Amino acid sequence: MKEFLGTLGQTTARAYGEDLIDFSRWFEESDGIELVAGLVTTLDLRDYLSHMLTVRGLKPSTINRRLAAIRAWLQWAKRKGAINDLPVFPRHLSEPKRAPKSLDRVEEARFLRSVAREGNVRDNAAIGLMLYAGLRVSEAVSTKPSDIEIGERKGKVIVRNGKGMKRREVPINADGRGMIGPWLAKANSDYLFPGSVGGHLSPRTIQELIKKYAYQAQLDPNSVTPHVLRHTFATKILRSGVDIVTVAALLGHSRIDTTAIYTQPSWRDLERAVDGREGGNGE
Repeated sequence: MKEFLGTLGQTTARAYGEDLIDFSRWFEESDGIELVAGLVTTLDLRDYLSHMLTVRGLKPSTINRRLAAIRAWLQWAKRKGAINDLPVFPRHLSEPKRAPKSLDRVEEARFLRSVAREGNVRDNAAIGLMLYAGLRVSEAVSTKPSDIEIGERKGKVIVRNGKGMKRREVPINADGRGMIGPWLAKANSDYLFPGSVGGHLSPRTIQELIKKYAYQAQLDPNSVTPHVLRHTFATKILRSGVDIVTVAALLGHSRIDTTAIYTQPSWRDLERAVDGREGGNGE
């Protein structure tokens, strides 16, 4: 096993080593003999999976990773001629799907209050495009003033370089218009968010300003990202009753099953369901 780990990079060797040590300990406790590649059977792998899943309660991702480490070691052993055939590995465990992380109403309100207190009209506009039009951060930073139309009663943004070079138009509601309009009125560059040395702001710049506002709102800054704002947009309109085909068009998804992930319950949804069942309103 040490020889196998020596063929890997330092980071990979450390990760594989921890997983293989765990398997080695289990094997020796279960079979009473030292782990050798040629002794590992299909039954051992099934029993090890069952032990990790039912006795230790490990997550599917952890179990899959450990089995992948064992597979890599045994494949190496086969190439070296130490074993003739690989045992049959259990099927990859599927993980329960959860809706992407989004802000709930309280978190969104706290975040927006933090943005409003700062009073930076540029930041307002960038956040408005993601939170109220569902733009990806790459789409937001490359938006041009001519891509946005804002009036008293309606507005829209044209996304010309969406994922897969798809073009789409997204209506902007009153809240979004209120955040975007003041900065749009000042726009005098090729891009709505010009960079300091030409071109447009980098996605990294937007990510950092969002982290700043999340921190000021006493939210975890690492859990509030441009994509979380986009997820919040998608989650809100789906829960308001908008059909999934329309939501897919607004987000620029080419496949409905990509949008369908938003219909999955989040962990917070599951907690609320249990609280509601056990104690009415959970108070």
